[in-house]
Amino acid sequence: MPGDSRRVRGPEESQSPLLYAAPAEPPAGRTGRGPGEPRAVFARAGLLSQAAGSAYLEAGGTKVVCTVSGPRERGGESRLVCDLRWAPFSRASPGLSPRQAGLLLQESLEPAVRLERYPRAELAVWALVLEDRGSALPAAISCAALALADAGTEMYDLVVGTGLSRGPEGELLLDPSDAEEETGATMSLSLMPALSQVSGLLCSGEWEGESSVEAIHMCMEGCQRLYPVLQQSLLKATKRKIPVPPPESS
Repeated sequence: MPGDSRRVRGPEESQSPLLYAAPAEPPAGRTGRGPGEPRAVFARAGLLSQAAGSAYLEAGGTKVVCTVSGPRERGGESRLVCDLRWAPFSRASPGLSPRQAGLLLQESLEPAVRLERYPRAELAVWALVLEDRGSALPAAISCAALALADAGTEMYDLVVGTGLSRGPEGELLLDPSDAEEETGATMSLSLMPALSQVSGLLCSGEWEGESSVEAIHMCMEGCQRLYPVLQQSLLKATKRKIPVPPPESS
C-alpha cells in the first residue's frame, strides 16, 4: 500500500511519555489501613509440648514466641520472673537492655497473675522476638499472657498489649510499623479487658493534654479488639489437649 507523503513518519518504536514524568509523591498518612486499624494477627497457644505453656503471635511482620516454666518451689515469697530478648536476626534494635525489657514485661503481667496461689514458688516467662516490624513489646506482652494461660496459671484475666505512635502530622496511628515508630512519640499499653484495668503503660516522646487521653482510649479499644483473637487461640489449644475417647465397641 503506498504511503502518504503528506504525513510525517514516526519512529518504528516509541515509549509512553509517562516514563519521563516526575514520580508522583506518595499520599500523606498511612496507606493500606486506617489510623485506628491494627494489623492482621495470628496467635497460637500450646505450640511447644516440652514447655508447661507456650504461645506464638504474629502481628503484621512482627513475630514473637514465648514459653512458661514452673511453678518451681523456692525459698521466700512467690514471684514472676520474665526474660524478653530480641533475636540477632530480628532486623531491629530494641533500644532496651534485656533487664529493662524483662522488667517491663513483668510489670505488665504481674497484676494479672494470682501469685498468692503459688506460695514460695517461681513462675518463669521467656519471650523472644523473632522479627521486629513494629510494636514488638505489646506483641510480646500478649504472647506471654497467652503462654501463661496455656500453662494453666491462675490469672484474673488475660493481658493484651497494644502500641501506638504519633505521625508527622500529629495523627495517632494504632499498632504502628517499625517505620511509623520512628516518626514521633510512641506509647505501649497493656490491658486486662474483662476488668477494663490497665496493667502497664510505657510512653516515649512528648505526650500531654487531650492527645494523651485520646491515645490511651485508642490503645484500650485496640486491646479490646485483640482480646477475642487470644481467647479463641486459647480455646483451640485447650480442645487439642482434651483426649479423644476411643469409640465404643458394639
